[in-house]
Parts: sequence; structure tokens; C-alpha cells
Amino acid sequence: MELLSIAYTLSLLTYSLGAVLYGSPIPLKSVKRWGILMMYDSLASAVLISIYSLILKLGDYLLEVLGVSWPYFTAWLTGRTASLVTSYLALQSIATALRASGADVLLELVKHISSLIATSLTAIKMIYIISAVVYTLRDKILALGVLLYSTPLRIGKSVGAAMIAISIVYYVGLPLMPSFAYIFETPTPLMTNDKYGSLDGVVTDILGKPIPYPVVRLYKNSRTPVAVTVGDEEGRFHIGPPQSLVQRGEIFEFEVVFMGYKVRPEPHRVEVPWSGELRVYSILYLGEGLALMLVGIFELSISSNTNIPEQIELSLNVVGSEVTLSFLRLSSVNVSEISINTEGVSCRWDSFSWNELEIEECRMQLNTGAYIIRVAYTGASYLRPHIDEKNYINISDIADYLGLVQTVAVSYLYSYLLLPSTYLIALSTASFALSRFIGGGLRLRIV
Repeated sequence: MELLSIAYTLSLLTYSLGAVLYGSPIPLKSVKRWGILMMYDSLASAVLISIYSLILKLGDYLLEVLGVSWPYFTAWLTGRTASLVTSYLALQSIATALRASGADVLLELVKHISSLIATSLTAIKMIYIISAVVYTLRDKILALGVLLYSTPLRIGKSVGAAMIAISIVYYVGLPLMPSFAYIFETPTPLMTNDKYGSLDGVVTDILGKPIPYPVVRLYKNSRTPVAVTVGDEEGRFHIGPPQSLVQRGEIFEFEVVFMGYKVRPEPHRVEVPWSGELRVYSILYLGEGLALMLVGIFELSISSNTNIPEQIELSLNVVGSEVTLSFLRLSSVNVSEISINTEGVSCRWDSFSWNELEIEECRMQLNTGAYIIRVAYTGASYLRPHIDEKNYINISDIADYLGLVQTVAVSYLYSYLLLPSTYLIALSTASFALSRFIGGGLRLRIV
């Protein structure tokens, strides 16, 4: 490294200057003393330059011995950040509902709690910045510290020793922060109580395959949805604390929207709390941005593998008088062949936009009978639709919940601000002590 080469050159210069001062005919003890100190400093910096790689490996070895790692520390920080962001967004949803209802007293309480959580987020951000600097620039900080340590006349020795100490102590000490926090922090109260429950489930198609990014709507005695959420890539969704406040015993109705179609799942009507599977019996998701919508009475199954990539064979038995069959695809999906009972089908694709997704549809009708449908296509990743999610909050019964949220926010302030700050002070103290040891020098008396 170029910095180490410069440091080595400065070390030689320091030694040469020290030798000149020590051997000079000037009859002053202070000059002799400075000569010895400069020679000592040059030797110490030469040693640090020689063991530079050893210091770096020593840090990794200590982490291995202590049973901690930087990836675990980063995951710990990410988890804490996610909980804070979730709580903060939930409070913003509550604040919006309170602002619309005119409940100014409760709105001020929400603002106070939001400020506590925002302060905790700021503390987490500072830890992120410090850890990112230490992890990515540790070798450069150490090299720059050695360079400053090697400057003649001790111009940058104290600063260099401090940088060397920080590169060692913080690199080994920061991943130990989770263990320190677990010792002193109390379990964070859950932002819920016995009054509230949640609706947790996964949306699947007719064959039980998860539907990616389903839009789940919740209704209660109205044609307007009281809550709207988008599931994840595996079809999982959550409606409940902290974003929504659904009371135990309340009854809601589900509706699922996928690729522009609104469908009724089974079960359709549930009571809080509930967890399970929402099965949509009119959709078959073929994967990679291609789906099949069926309306009518039928029996459906996927035939044995054709051993051809991105080709699916279906067995469809139309029991009723007629079945409406619609292929839905993203505009980036290329369907090269659709055949029914080995005969190719010419399909007309109609385009439409749905929440910033460009979708094409091919619709056909099949009469009573048995059919073998084969589809060959080149797929594409199904994207998350841009949906304005809506949380359900009962304004008349929110005061108790806000009291619990305030307790959680204070707990966040203790766990995410006070404890990490105390630990960083301890690391800074250890770094200062190590820097004094490295940069203190030997006080030799010349008789």
C-alpha cells in the first residue's frame, strides 16, 4: 500500500534526524533527549508498518474467538431499523385518521410518540454510519494512522495512535454491541394487547400455489374497503397491529385483486383473529407473469411434466355448459404457443393497464368436454403493483392503544439510543486508553 511506503520513508527520515541530533556536538540534554525519542519513534513506527497485515488478521481472529461477526451485527441493526420504521409508519397512518376525525388531543399524543421513535431512528442511523465507515475503511484508517504516527517530530503521533486504536477497538467492539444490549435491555412490549388480533394468511390459486403480490381488500358493512394491503412475493399478507387495529371478535369480508381481476376467495368471511389460506378457485398462476382465469364449473389438473422448459400442460374437464377461459400475461411475457387437444389456437391479445402494470388478455370459451391445453411461453418476473395501501383504525377505541404505543416508544428510546450510546462511549474510552499506550512513548532520562 502506498501509504505504508510513505510511512516507511518517514520512519527512516525520523531515525536519521534522531541520530543526527543524538550525535550532534550541541551540549544540550534536551537535544540528546529529542534524538533518542525520535529514534525510538522511528523504530516503533517501523514495527507497526511490519505488523500491519497481522493487525488486520488479528481483528478477524478476535471476532472468531468471541463468536460474533459483522454480518450478524448488520442483521441485528436491520431488524431494529425495520421495527422502528414499521412503528413510525403505523403512527403516521393513525395520525392521518385522527387528523380527518378532528381528534386533536390524540393527534398531539401521536406526534409526541412519533418524535420519540424518530429520535431512536436517528440514533440507529448514526450507528449505521459509524459501522459502515469502520467496516469498509478499517484498513485505510489503520494505514493512515501508521502514516501519521511515522511523521517526524511527533507532529501527528497522537492523532495516528488514535486512528490505529479506533481501527482495532471499533472493528472488534461494534459486533459485540448486540450482546451488550441483550444484557441490559428489557423485552420490548408488543404493540398490541388482548383487545386486538390480526388477520394473517397466504393467497393461493386453485391448485394451492401462492399468488405473488396479491391485493387483499377488507370489507365491513360497506362497499368501500376499510383496509387494503399488498401481499409479498409468496402471497403472504398481514392485517393487524401495528398498522391496523382490528378487534377480536370483529367480522370482516375478504376480496382479492390480481392482474386487474377482483375475485372472492374461500373463506370469504372471517372473524378476528384468523390465520390460514385464502384459496382463489378461479385463478391458476402458471408462473413468471402468466396466469389463467376460469369462470364456470370445471375440473382442472396439471399433467405430467413435458420435460420442455417453460411449457405447461393442463387437463381441463368442463362439467357445466360452458367455461370462460382467459390467459393473462404481463406485456413482457412472450406466449409462443397455445394448443387445445394438439390443435394450435390463434389468440387475440387485448391490452390494458392496471396500477402501472401493462397486462394483455386472451379470452376464449370452451363447451362441455375434456381438453388438454398446452402453453409454451417465455416468462418474466411479476412486479409488485403500485397500490395505495389503507390501514383500518377504529378512532373511538384508540386511546388505550396509544398509551401502550407510548410505552413501546420509551422502550425504544432506552434500547436504541441510551444503551448504544453508552456502549459507544465505552468503545471510545477503550480506544483512548489504547492510543495512549501506543502513542505515549518512552520517557528516557539522560544523565
